[in-house]
Amino acid sequence: MSSGIGTIVPSNTDPELEAWWEKFIAEKRKDDAQDEDIRQQWDNFAARKLKFMREFRILTDLYEPTAKVVNSILSNDYAHRGQKLYAEWCKVGKKECLLAYYDTPVFRAIYTNYRFLSSATSFLQALVERLIPEHPDLETYLLQSVHRVITVGVGPGSDIAAFLAYIRCRGVKNRLVYYAIDQSEGWSTFLSAFDRHWSMVHNFTIWFKPWRFGKRDDVACLPDADMLVFSFSNTTLMDKAIWPLLMERYKFILVLDGMKDRVVTNLGAAGFSDFRLSEKTTVYYHFSGLQESQTDISTETTAEGVSTGPKE
Repeated sequence: MSSGIGTIVPSNTDPELEAWWEKFIAEKRKDDAQDEDIRQQWDNFAARKLKFMREFRILTDLYEPTAKVVNSILSNDYAHRGQKLYAEWCKVGKKECLLAYYDTPVFRAIYTNYRFLSSATSFLQALVERLIPEHPDLETYLLQSVHRVITVGVGPGSDIAAFLAYIRCRGVKNRLVYYAIDQSEGWSTFLSAFDRHWSMVHNFTIWFKPWRFGKRDDVACLPDADMLVFSFSNTTLMDKAIWPLLMERYKFILVLDGMKDRVVTNLGAAGFSDFRLSEKTTVYYHFSGLQESQTDISTETTAEGVSTGPKE
């Protein structure tokens, strides 16, 4: 097990941590040179002196079992088909037109290789640099009241790892139940590896359901939860009628997406607040305050392991 897991990493002024960060950034700039979006993201983090190095150090440890799945799949991709598919994917602006790519194992693996840490970092950045400074009571809510989380478009689980890194870095040991939803069933391999490796250490459970969420009637099919996350989930394809319904039901909703006119219009009309996270990423959010949570976690928190669907 890597250092940092199960303990609180030294403060951001720790010289060893800063040296690790500088080395990591240099490696990522080199590794991600072909992907302009991600390279710019690492350049941005380096220039601004990342404010959450402690969380990020834990995050890289959490990524280890996922990385093993990635390496296992790509080691057999002798023709580098995954790399070719990813290069094509990067060139297309409307990613929602390429959903079939996610059904290809080598594409899922190369996508995870390039996007897992950058997507997780966007999640952390949104929380640490913007949301919590502007809404201090949100941190109280996240650390004390969040026990069940729904993540739509979970992919390899980057937002799961990011939130775990965030709360564990602050010494919170609450049990978490994750309801993970994605239309591509192939992500279950990555989530299962993550769950097997870390569920006992970090006291959480992942329930996975292969499902294309996005219709008005789908909202009623979701379980109760304390937090709802859409992280680069092709929200442009979702019915605009879902957003007011979700706001009525869930106390904290976090949406990370690109600057797409339809998304901006739909979430803005529903009453979501928003801010620019980077040149190509916008965060939309809804937080209704610290009133007492309505979720009852007495039954779900006894379960362990990745399931094929949420418990009813």
